[in-house]
Amino acid sequence: MSDGPDELIGGLAAIFAHPDDESFGCAGALALAHDAGRVTRLLVATKGEAGMPEGGPPEGSFGDVRERELVTAAQTIGLDEVTILEGYADGGLAEASFAQLVDDIAEWLASRRPDAVITFGSHGVTGHPDHVVIGSAVRWAVERLAEVGRAPNAVYVVSPVFGPGPNRYDLSPEEQGATHRVEVTPVAERKVAALEAHASQSDTAEEIAALRSAIEAGLPIYEGYTRVRPAVPAPHPKFDARIW
Repeated sequence: MSDGPDELIGGLAAIFAHPDDESFGCAGALALAHDAGRVTRLLVATKGEAGMPEGGPPEGSFGDVRERELVTAAQTIGLDEVTILEGYADGGLAEASFAQLVDDIAEWLASRRPDAVITFGSHGVTGHPDHVVIGSAVRWAVERLAEVGRAPNAVYVVSPVFGPGPNRYDLSPEEQGATHRVEVTPVAERKVAALEAHASQSDTAEEIAALRSAIEAGLPIYEGYTRVRPAVPAPHPKFDARIW
């Protein structure tokens, strides 16, 4: 699936493994970029067909359900394009051809030429193998494009330590070492709505509740990112607030 104006280049892109990764990870930053007039794009490696709840649709159709949810979330965020790669199974990225995945991502990036890209870090936040593989493949693809002068200006990995909920994960040092803290309070309701669009996924409930609680309390809401290319030397004297 691909839907968007191919003539537009630049802007901010996100590359993840499954539908809903974007809403958990960077919906706020993407919404802010959209509102600032930047092109915003999303590439997802799989349809997320393995994330079927009990009593869900019959086998073979759940990927279509999740694709429709992704489109709704993308419209809520304000994305110019959403692309789902063909031929990759949810839960099977580690068994797929890594070289082919890198090729597909590099081709997508080369034709869009985003200024900055967001993806997963080395631990993939939750340790999910698909998350780990897609983050690694993105960085390999970027290095390949750098050899011909067509790489994005910056690559960021999601660093969820600033989320409103409790830190549930054993994050890698890279994911803990945020260099950028982006306040997404003005678009927090859209981040909630994007998560709610993935209605088939029960694991969105905790994040939605935490965000709603923060909104009702009038608290600032942030998303965290670590710039991994070009690297920001540690220790970081202060957080930056722009990622594009």
